[in-house]
Amino acid sequence: MANAMPAVLWVIAAACCLLVIAITVLRSHYFTNQDKPVQPVTWTLVGAHVLTLVMIALPYAVFLGVRDSMPAALLAKYAKVGVASAVIAVLLIFGELVLMYLQAKRAMMSQIDETLNRASQNRAKKK
Repeated sequence: MANAMPAVLWVIAAACCLLVIAITVLRSHYFTNQDKPVQPVTWTLVGAHVLTLVMIALPYAVFLGVRDSMPAALLAKYAKVGVASAVIAVLLIFGELVLMYLQAKRAMMSQIDETLNRASQNRAKKK
């Protein structure tokens, strides 16, 4: 089981990254409730991003710790998928960052729109 630990940890970390991405997309209202104001990125989501960053790096550290006890065939398999898994991990973390930035930008635009709408309503009431 110790030989499979890096792969299992990587799959769990990648799933958590995808969860953060899904939450960000849902909160940004890209597909549903597009006229609904977008809320800023929460600190909880930022913390989840930092946690997924640590989680996605952990399998590589575990691999380095157990590689001496692995059979040669399994070591070759890990070496074969190592670069691809690292590229996917970087893309997942970068995707989280980009989507959180876009959510923050959309939230800022929503707040500006709300402020302008309130200002125009106040001007209309004064007339």
